[in-house]
Amino acid sequence: MNLRQLEYFVEIAQLQSFTRAAEVLQVAQSALSRQIRMLEDELGAPLFHRFDRGVTLTETGELLRDRARPLLAQLHGLRDEVTALAGEPRGELEIGVPPSMREMITVPLVDAYCRRHPAVRLHVHEGISLDLARLVQEARLDCAVIVDLAPLATVKTQPLVREQLHLVGPRAAKLRIDEPVPLAAATRHPLILTTRPNSLRLVVERAFAREGLPLSLVADSNSTQMMIDLAARKLAYTILPYCAIEEALRRRRLSAAPIEDLFFEWVLVHPASRALSLAAERYRDLLFEMARERIRSRAWIGAELLEPA
Repeated sequence: MNLRQLEYFVEIAQLQSFTRAAEVLQVAQSALSRQIRMLEDELGAPLFHRFDRGVTLTETGELLRDRARPLLAQLHGLRDEVTALAGEPRGELEIGVPPSMREMITVPLVDAYCRRHPAVRLHVHEGISLDLARLVQEARLDCAVIVDLAPLATVKTQPLVREQLHLVGPRAAKLRIDEPVPLAAATRHPLILTTRPNSLRLVVERAFAREGLPLSLVADSNSTQMMIDLAARKLAYTILPYCAIEEALRRRRLSAAPIEDLFFEWVLVHPASRALSLAAERYRDLLFEMARERIRSRAWIGAELLEPA
């Protein structure tokens, strides 16, 4: 059993396909299959159930996957620490980001990071906080930005930004970004919210429950862009952070007002089992640098940086 075989095995297990894994790994499928057969021969048991359209893990395969992931993460971390002695980050970096931050933070951040650190291959995973937190707990992501709702086992958490939520409606609603509204104002409109158990959905539901307010839901979706589009079409109002709606407001597609006393926190999380690599440290520093600049320039309305000055 060698490192290459384990890396090949984990990629196939994740994609459930030898063909797709060969494309991602940029190796011939025949070579990939040969390495897995050698691994199975050494272990004395099959690792995959093979079908015409893909593969699934056997019981032995599931055990190996669960053991191999943290082992590979530690080995990759060791490699990054050794190469970091040269002072320039190298290797692979797996990050998780929320859809809400795509325009405000993620796109300019990834652009700046890749230009500053060309020796790092950056893998960006966009998803809801629940999924990103699970991937961090499994050490499949080096770090991720998520909504902070409750303490998470096996991860380290660093506060990033406290942000206000906004009532978002069509342009004709004439909501004003400088005129806060009470949460009760949202009860006068049908709503489209993120899908449970999305963290933003839970924040909103808990706020309605605390105030004993009814919630009229017509649809839900984990696509921030879809929620914005439907609000612009006057189907329903929605509740989102400013970072998610800034571009649509700038293009005058929507109107929005901050909701009084309705805040949540973005945090940066990473596996507690290992320290941040140099590549991850540089990513974290650039993330805070960009968030600080956006807030100070008033581009990120309703946000407060939680990083110590």
